[in-house]
Amino acid sequence: MKKLALLVLLFVVASGYSQQLVFEMSAFGIRFGTMTVTKTKENDSTDLYTLNAKGYLKVLWMERNDQTLYEVRYRHGKLLSSAYKQIETGEVKKWTNVMFDGKKYVVDSYRGKRTFTEVPVHSIITLYFSNPKNIKRIFYEAESDFAEVKYPDENTVEIKSSDGNRSVYHFKNGTMDHMEFYISIAIVNMKRIS
Repeated sequence: MKKLALLVLLFVVASGYSQQLVFEMSAFGIRFGTMTVTKTKENDSTDLYTLNAKGYLKVLWMERNDQTLYEVRYRHGKLLSSAYKQIETGEVKKWTNVMFDGKKYVVDSYRGKRTFTEVPVHSIITLYFSNPKNIKRIFYEAESDFAEVKYPDENTVEIKSSDGNRSVYHFKNGTMDHMEFYISIAIVNMKRIS
C-alpha cells in the first residue's frame, strides 16, 4: 500500500505543477475586473503560461466589456508558441499567433503574416513570475515584436510597446505585486490579490 501511495505521489509531482496569480483591475478609481495568470510545468519540460483578463467598465460616455487571452509555451527557456486574443464586447479586435517551425517563428496576426528568427527568451507573460533583471529587450506577444526594457529601480520594469502603450511592473520578493498600464483613454491599475 505504501508503494502504491508513493507511486501516485511521484506521478502527480512528475506530471506537472501550477502557479496562479490573481490581480484586481481598476481605472478611474473603480474596480472593474480580474486578471488570472497561470504557469504550469507540463510533463515534457514545457512551461505553459495562460492569462485571462475580464472586465466591464462604464464611466460617463465610455463603456468597455473586454477580455484578453494569452496561451504561451516555452520549452527549455525558449518560446515555442504564443496565442493572443483581445475581445471587445464579444468581437475579436486583435489576435496574434506565433509558432516555431524548427528554424524560424511564423506569425499570423490581425496585421498579416511574417516571420522572424530572434529567439524570445523572456516575454511579457513571463514577467508575472520572475523579475528579468538586466535584459534590454523583451518579446511582446500581442504584437509579436520586441520592446525596450528600462529599470527605474531594482524592483521596477518599464516597457513601451510598439503599439504606443507603456506599462510599469512592480516586483516584491521577486514576484509581480502590481502594475500600471498607460493606454490612450486611461491608466489601468492591477494589484495582486492572491
